[in-house]
Amino acid sequence: KATVSVLNWDNVTLRDNYQTMRAALGVLAALAASVDAKDGVRQIHLALTQDEASMSVQWVANATSAAAPPTVRYGLAADALTMIAHGDAKVFTVDAGRTWYTHVAVMRGLSPDTRYFYAVADAAGTSDVRHFVNARKRAAGDPYKHIIVGDLGAAFAFSVCTACSGKSLVCDKATCAGNTSVGLVSETDADMLLHVGDFAYNLNTDGGAVGDRFFENMEQVSAYLPYMVSVGNHENDAGALAHFAERYRAMPVNSVPPSFNTTNGATPNNLYFSWDKNLVHYISISTEVWFLSYTGVTKAGMLQWLEEDLKAATAPAQRALVPWIVVEGHRSMYCTSNDGDCSKETWELRNDLEELLYRYGVDLFVNGHEHDYERTYPLAFGYHEAGYVNPNATVYVVNGGAGNQEIHDPFTKDPPSWSAFRANTFSYSRVLIHNATHLQWQQVQTDPYDGFPMSEYGEVIDDWWVVQHRHAPFKPEHAPKLKTAKRCSESAATKCTSYDHWEPLLGLDDGSGRSLVERIRAYRAAHGDAAWRAKLDGLLSSVHGRMWEDVRDNGYSDNAWAKDKPREEVPMSKRGGVRPSRTGFQWINSDQ
Repeated sequence: KATVSVLNWDNVTLRDNYQTMRAALGVLAALAASVDAKDGVRQIHLALTQDEASMSVQWVANATSAAAPPTVRYGLAADALTMIAHGDAKVFTVDAGRTWYTHVAVMRGLSPDTRYFYAVADAAGTSDVRHFVNARKRAAGDPYKHIIVGDLGAAFAFSVCTACSGKSLVCDKATCAGNTSVGLVSETDADMLLHVGDFAYNLNTDGGAVGDRFFENMEQVSAYLPYMVSVGNHENDAGALAHFAERYRAMPVNSVPPSFNTTNGATPNNLYFSWDKNLVHYISISTEVWFLSYTGVTKAGMLQWLEEDLKAATAPAQRALVPWIVVEGHRSMYCTSNDGDCSKETWELRNDLEELLYRYGVDLFVNGHEHDYERTYPLAFGYHEAGYVNPNATVYVVNGGAGNQEIHDPFTKDPPSWSAFRANTFSYSRVLIHNATHLQWQQVQTDPYDGFPMSEYGEVIDDWWVVQHRHAPFKPEHAPKLKTAKRCSESAATKCTSYDHWEPLLGLDDGSGRSLVERIRAYRAAHGDAAWRAKLDGLLSSVHGRMWEDVRDNGYSDNAWAKDKPREEVPMSKRGGVRPSRTGFQWINSDQ
């Protein structure tokens, strides 16, 4: 049993007590739900393998028995589960006061474009029958559909369905039953779900009860389509990392080394790996290797593996079969949020990754971490170009607004000229792969019911295409040539859209025609930070928020203010950026 600390009344405000009590009640609800489910098979999720004719399934149990070993039965009808695969059982001992098990089984011999029904069983019993379509073939005019989310909690999981809120950790099938026409619950016909880091908030919180609740919430989606992942910074804690590694050990690991160690012992190395799905080669990396040390895995080793994987993916024969390449991780390489994540951290990643992505012609880099959405123009080494037809550089997409307790504050910085679109709405991505040359990206808004119009939930706020007829390494002689303007308004070559969902609630419309960033700047100058803080507190209350992701102009913090010590910024003169010369790759200063 997990121990729950309900309240600490010393040196906290009434508001903090209210927030803490509500969070504690949510944890208690999650614990109660876990107790209710202890005699049933639960937390079922699918995963792709390296073989299109197989599918992995993973679930958890509180006990194991030789008399009832873990199995999955599957077949072509719900009442004809004629095939069987035996699973394994791995003990998890990291949580204080409890021992539990993860099971993984692989359904093999699957035919393409076929719906399979399945049920898993173990010492706790047998699950209800679920189903999935294996290796769906694209019909004429019917694109493949991949769903991407980032930074999704158990509570505040606004993108799962309209009924999810910050009032409870419970957002399961029963919660969402009233409306399954929008949100992630409406996307179970997709070919894949990808989660680019930060799970549950956090997987190991309250002895793993929050992690249990998160997987029980996700089961209404993850039991019906492959659920792929990459590790985030909320998995950096030793306990959270052990949970991540074991709960997602069904990933199709092809990394070197193939295993690493957590506090739960040796486990498959799911910190970085790659797979093909439909016409896309996905490469999942750990952006955490720049900021912490794993046992048995190094940044140098991952980068060496990454380059070898990219070499294989860009071999002409292979790229003809799988033309699109997407590298995904958790932290940003380019972003414009208010905090230090978009300064020093991005440069650390760029200095090691950007030249690799350019050299091998990576189409998209996708990450979470910032609790918003943003896409760049095709961008390399601080230079960009204005369109997406046969782009000559990688497009960077931030997609970290699926919903969690750290709410994104209003934008207070102007976007630079390479930022094509940004929005701090809650949202997820729907990626439609039409063919080898046309990829469509739709960003789906999932703002919660309180504070925002419910009629806007499920709307597509950004719809754009990449058209690429020459999938290959990018050529230095064709590198983007537009220099970055610090303010997009100063650039005549590109248009930047900045959508702030707080704007109608801020009450700063003065009829001047100025951008919201400019009006916020003027308000703070006229009234001071105390008035701005009070206004932000009112916004946070409107969505039952726990904390701001960041409320400081240049800080690295959660719920910090301008008076706090900022995280170190990197002076422009010391940023070791790169740009390819016209005759080959040569390191030069990207600020020239």
